[in-house]
Amino acid sequence: MLKGNKGEWSELYVLVKLMADGKLFQSDINLNIDQENVYDVIKAYKGEYDYDLEFDRENDLIIYKIKDGNKYQVSRKTIDEFKRITNVLFLGIKKGKGLSFQIPSAEPMLNDINVQRVKASAGTKADIKLRIYDHRLAKETDLGFSIKSLLGSNSTLFNTGPGNNFIFEVSDIDDIDLSNFNKTTYSPAGRISKLTHRINRLEELGGKFEFSGIQSEQLWRNLKMVDGDLPSILGWSLYYRWLTSTSSLLEVTKLLEENDPLNFYNGKKSQQKLYEYKIKKFLVESAMGMTSETPWLGEYDSFGGVIIAKNDGDLVCFHIYDFNLFRNYLLNNTVFEQPSTGEDEDNPGSPRLTGKKYYYGWVYKEMNKFRFKINLQIRFK
Repeated sequence: MLKGNKGEWSELYVLVKLMADGKLFQSDINLNIDQENVYDVIKAYKGEYDYDLEFDRENDLIIYKIKDGNKYQVSRKTIDEFKRITNVLFLGIKKGKGLSFQIPSAEPMLNDINVQRVKASAGTKADIKLRIYDHRLAKETDLGFSIKSLLGSNSTLFNTGPGNNFIFEVSDIDDIDLSNFNKTTYSPAGRISKLTHRINRLEELGGKFEFSGIQSEQLWRNLKMVDGDLPSILGWSLYYRWLTSTSSLLEVTKLLEENDPLNFYNGKKSQQKLYEYKIKKFLVESAMGMTSETPWLGEYDSFGGVIIAKNDGDLVCFHIYDFNLFRNYLLNNTVFEQPSTGEDEDNPGSPRLTGKKYYYGWVYKEMNKFRFKINLQIRFK
């Protein structure tokens, strides 16, 4: 039986729906369909375990199997049949629960068209490869697209991991009893987070935060690949996020522009928004597939843009021609998430032995210096 999570099933849903509809609409900044900008979907490609599939959209849908250089037809379906598969997948994804689930009602239909895996081929840069007719260029082009799914709960834009901890040095502070400090700040009164409570308390004691580095060398290199200032900018973003209890990327970026922690503006007014521009670059690269631990090469050959599967099942895209729209959409519609800190509630300031091993959010001492880690994860709101 085929199994996958909501994001993986959504990749298959997007392929089937695009072949059923034959159209891919551009999005406006609010994810509404732009009726004036539409691309005709001519063909879709899908990798399986030991062969490839090719879906040709003519009057009907013709599915070809390609193996060892040989191509032959395996199925012919009507548009209506593909619309039925689309509906079954949509309902199955909406009802699906857990990290991995099946959609039994879709199994016979998918077997009939030789689909044996939910996700795109391992190692491919794009989540889906399409041949579209671009009216602006008046030609057919094969392009790869990243897919972001909003079906069900809001999806993650940049996933966390144990190496996603941004490390701060806390200076100008008298020696403190770490065990007592972490214990007394573990459960703050009210709805304030323990991260916010601890940062505020350290500053009340005279502590000054300075960004020191990132736990993962690979994440550091990936961010430097995008922009040399990104490690520091994201570090300070996380600091302001928790200092002010503000999760919105847009609002945190405004705080960066106002406080200028990297001293880009030297205390002067500037029409340029350097922090905003660099944060947008990071969000776009993340949407196009950059992760924490896989080396990011920044290659966009034959990359068409991003397709978003909306909660109501509609599909819209941000074509690479219109990435200003996409940049603004991402900045306006993402938030910093708080993954599990991995702290032992029975012994605050220490990692617990079970569960997620992110291990951040408390004060510790290393090389005779006080340090504090904040983990990075970003999701759509």
